[in-house]
Amino acid sequence: MGSDVEEIKKKLDIVEVINRMLPLKKRGRHYVACCPFHQEKTPSFTVSPEMQIFKCFGCGKGGDVFNFYQEFNHTDFRESLEELAKIAGIKLINNYDEGQNKNRKKILEINIEVAKFYHYILTKHKLGETAKKYVIDRGISLDTIKQFGIGFSPDQQSLIINYLQKKGFSESDLIATGTFGKSNYGNRLYDRFTSRLVFPLIDFRGQILGFSGRVLPGAKKEAGKYINSPETEIYHKSQMVFGLNLAKDSIRQDNTVIVVEGEFDMISPYQAGINNIVAVKGTAFTEEQLQLLRRYAETLVLALDADFAGNHAAIRSIELAEKLDFDIKVVDLLGKFKDPDEAVRDNPDWFKTRIQSAVPFWDFIINSAINTYGVETNKGKKQVLDMTLPFIARIKSEVIQSDYLHKLATMIGSDTDSVKKEMNKKQVNQYQDLAKTVLIEKEPEHDKRDEMEERLVVLIMGAKNIVKVAKRVSQQLQFATIKWQKIIDLILSGVIDWEKPLDHVPEELKDIFGGTFLTAQGEIMESIHRKNEIDKLMAKLISQDLKNIIADSAKRVAKFEREDNEVELQKAEKENIEALFKLSKWQKLQK
Repeated sequence: MGSDVEEIKKKLDIVEVINRMLPLKKRGRHYVACCPFHQEKTPSFTVSPEMQIFKCFGCGKGGDVFNFYQEFNHTDFRESLEELAKIAGIKLINNYDEGQNKNRKKILEINIEVAKFYHYILTKHKLGETAKKYVIDRGISLDTIKQFGIGFSPDQQSLIINYLQKKGFSESDLIATGTFGKSNYGNRLYDRFTSRLVFPLIDFRGQILGFSGRVLPGAKKEAGKYINSPETEIYHKSQMVFGLNLAKDSIRQDNTVIVVEGEFDMISPYQAGINNIVAVKGTAFTEEQLQLLRRYAETLVLALDADFAGNHAAIRSIELAEKLDFDIKVVDLLGKFKDPDEAVRDNPDWFKTRIQSAVPFWDFIINSAINTYGVETNKGKKQVLDMTLPFIARIKSEVIQSDYLHKLATMIGSDTDSVKKEMNKKQVNQYQDLAKTVLIEKEPEHDKRDEMEERLVVLIMGAKNIVKVAKRVSQQLQFATIKWQKIIDLILSGVIDWEKPLDHVPEELKDIFGGTFLTAQGEIMESIHRKNEIDKLMAKLISQDLKNIIADSAKRVAKFEREDNEVELQKAEKENIEALFKLSKWQKLQK
């Protein structure tokens, strides 16, 4: 495996690979962009072509091309290895088709064949004529049917099972996909999507992970309207965003993603030219879905079904989106249509206008609460306040918060001051409840020490004469954190070629060494300011060590006094006094 990894790294330029997924701009020796892993407006994500590593100075993420590919695409190491090998044009030496990875590949292969079969039945076979007419009558063109791979699973289940078995897939292979199950009666394989319109569930990389099925009009009532593939080795409903494989470029370009509930709610607008749109299969989001969308856009526009208002699960999802720093808006269909699909089929231009008129999240929360509970009774007003005030309390801008408090007060027939007092009271109660269950923890001393030592190493690596400064620091200070002491020892060894700084760094230190060096190179600081900060950090760290010595020697003094051990007592007292004098000196340097 090691030889494959190193060969791929040699062939690939990390700048070119990242630039495929995240547009980079050249800045001096490095390339920069706004970090895809956290929200920011000023670029702090930096890529070094010299060291072939990336580092974000905002969130701290960093590493090599494999680390980026895994983090950005939510893949495991094996998947990243295979994908990057393809990009590099390298045939992997080792056999990675064993165990879990082999199973994943087999499921993906079967899913491709299943999708082809379903699509053929819908578009070319007489068994799919009724389903095809239904889709076309809904305004979906043949080109769109092909683009989304829409298909139909016929009643004759043996057709697809025989087709797949002739392709060489076993019964256990088919069951592993989740598309097929085994009957308790007769012990026969069956297709979960029989007699349903079928939509391939394709991830943002274009892989078919599973399927979603919808019954046709006139189906038996006991049949659920929609079903999805069960959880499998590759399909996880909580991570699935329908249509993202087609919409991601438009979403990134517009910096806005429109989110709808079902497949047709996404397909109809997409066909009408609204290309920055996806579906989440329900009104409640998961954290994984939101994190995935946050890579591509800052603005989240919700165009969900008419019954979205008052849906508590959906509102909790919005709260989660707010924590990810989305600018959240909501499309109001004004009660004219039940969902986006219906709106687009009747009047696509009107729907586009409604998207442009999407209301801010805060307005939606107030409107939703009032529509749900009403303000005709005191109970209704209390419920409106209970629902809205926790959200309004989190508005960072005092001006905007004041505006919404005023709006809420007006709509419930109260005054702004009273509503604000109610909000403050709820916040106090919230904090009191929190205090009962959560202890306010001090930052552990070792964490503070690690941060200070890391900063000191960054300052050393940014110096004009790195070895000279490292030597001066090491003569007076012993690093308590092993990794930083190892890096200082490495610098002092003289083996580092600062033009190619990672060439002689041990594998286990490469990530931390490269990231720290990149951080250091990204800072511009005058020598005098660098020296002053180094001296102050050294003073703090040495003072911390001396305080530990003083505390320890004081305990020994007390111990030896009790034991009447005069020899050891004098040694401990001497150590204590010397440490006190040194501490006085170093504390002055901190000022």
